[in-house]
Amino acid sequence: MNSYNENLHTSVLETLSEQELKLQKSKSNLDASMFSLYYAEGARISAAEELIIANNNYKFQQEILEQAVIDSDLSTNVLSSVNLANTFIPETVKNTSVAAANVQIAANAILKLASDVGSIFSIVNAADFDTEIYDQSKYANDLMNGSSPIKKGTAYLAEKTSQLSMEASADVAEVPVSSLAEKTTSTDTSIKGLLEVVNTDFNTASTAVMTDTEALATANSAEKKAEGTLEDTGVVYKSTQNAYELSNKQLNLDLKVTIPIEEGRPTNYKVSFNNYKSPFEDSKEKGVSTGSNEEGYPVKSYYIFLVKNKDKEFFSLSDAEGLITEDKEKELYIKIPSVFPVKPKKNYLYEETISIRPELIDIEEDASELKKDKENKGPKQKYLRDVNGADIKIGENYVVSVLAVFDNGYKKIINTFDDYLTVPSACFTLKNRLTAAKKIAVDNNKMTFTSKENTDFNVEYRCIFLLFNPNLTKGLLTVNELEKLEKAASELDEYYKKNKEKQDLKLLLEQIKSKISISIRSEKEESTNTILATLEKEKKELIDKLKKVEEEISKLEKDLKKPGFFFNYTIAKGLEVESYGIATGPTAASKKYTFDINVTTTDSFGNSLIAGSDYIPVVLTMPKKKDEEAQFIGALSNIQETSVFQYTIKKK
Repeated sequence: MNSYNENLHTSVLETLSEQELKLQKSKSNLDASMFSLYYAEGARISAAEELIIANNNYKFQQEILEQAVIDSDLSTNVLSSVNLANTFIPETVKNTSVAAANVQIAANAILKLASDVGSIFSIVNAADFDTEIYDQSKYANDLMNGSSPIKKGTAYLAEKTSQLSMEASADVAEVPVSSLAEKTTSTDTSIKGLLEVVNTDFNTASTAVMTDTEALATANSAEKKAEGTLEDTGVVYKSTQNAYELSNKQLNLDLKVTIPIEEGRPTNYKVSFNNYKSPFEDSKEKGVSTGSNEEGYPVKSYYIFLVKNKDKEFFSLSDAEGLITEDKEKELYIKIPSVFPVKPKKNYLYEETISIRPELIDIEEDASELKKDKENKGPKQKYLRDVNGADIKIGENYVVSVLAVFDNGYKKIINTFDDYLTVPSACFTLKNRLTAAKKIAVDNNKMTFTSKENTDFNVEYRCIFLLFNPNLTKGLLTVNELEKLEKAASELDEYYKKNKEKQDLKLLLEQIKSKISISIRSEKEESTNTILATLEKEKKELIDKLKKVEEEISKLEKDLKKPGFFFNYTIAKGLEVESYGIATGPTAASKKYTFDINVTTTDSFGNSLIAGSDYIPVVLTMPKKKDEEAQFIGALSNIQETSVFQYTIKKK
């Protein structure tokens, strides 16, 4: 290779290598920013939950404090009353006893008087019956003894009064005022102590609200900072990616390797590149031989080489030229005849699909399908070993290089006999692509799902529970919002706006129904029929509008059925073991995988599930062995197709 070509190749290699390194670094920074934002959002959600709990506790402690103050006031009043009773009841006992004794003396006197009055009446009755003195004696006797069983006499009343006074004296004497005073004092002391404890708890709850409010403000600031960092790193990554693609397009034939997105083991990959452009437009006049090429085009053939990424720096033009002299059956290269550059119908002028040998797939049915395709369908499949003669391996990092062999006439024109070797493509890796779980459902704290998987893949299903609470997650950055910030910012506002419109329409509809009912009852109104017709028309229009709004709300709810925070496959794959559970099964009967949700189950942030909260269950399919992850691309279940469930604690 002459010095010019050598320097040019080196310069292009350094440029693309440097940009690829920057791309890898920016991708790492982007991933790191994703995790930083994810955990910042988790901290913000946890702080918001703690504040809600603190506010609820504050309200509860406030109610307890109010009741404790009421009880303390009552206790103070009762103690005051008992103390007064303790002062006056002994005197009352003494006075009641004296009164009872005096009443007894009076009663005895009345009884003696009653006896005398009875004797007098008996004498008068015998001696002076039906005279004035008889009437007076009878009247006095009736007053003393009673004129009938209903009308009691003075003697009876005196006896009754004596009895009542003695009972009052006994009852007052029985009042345990001393012990009551002791118990009331003790109770008041206890209630005052309880009030002090409750007041302390209230102050603690109040402090907790202030602390959690400050913590939420701090978490909000950290989360917004993480959002900004992610947006910045996203822009840097995108610009770095665009710079690499532009440089690759201008300096390296736009050489690219793409791998089909297919579940299961990879069966092929595609190498794409554009033609080498001659710097001489009049090469025909300069003596470029036509050969098998169109007239004037300098490249006879292109050769594709597969190189391990770790060996790419050692693969040179001389190595490539040496390999093309090898037997084609060794499959160390793929030769592509050049065509005169015309405007391609697709993005690339040259696209070569390279298959993987069926025996390397290790799955009998897949291998047989490939063999059947090879025998019965389409053109012959092409295979390619790396430049060292080794078959391609799953999980190994590779690059491809393309050699452009020039026409001899062109070499004479440029006065050098070197061919052109591209710099290596971006690194690519063939990986097994796992299948996402489907039909995820949660019933009675039991999660079930199905998955179709190749039997020789040793995989596990990580069950992850994403908090679904728009009130807590409103305003947080999500994956979609990173690309569509303006649209995402308005989604929730539109949702709440439509909900309010729906409620207003329902209220208006009820008012119209009420008016219709009133109009029907108002038969005397001359324009009843006209009013009814108008109202019925308004009612129909409102019902149609309400139906449209409900449809819009339903669509918004479907769009909004996202975690509400930043979550994607990269985050799911990087979660620690305490943030997910492993499913079991499937059983022969149900053919479904299962996972039991209980008090030890955690959400995606590693926090225990909260009873009464809604969650979205997702499943991440990953290989069981950590050292095999490089050979696999996991699969995350579709969040949009999964129903939300509310976690409840089972009662034993």
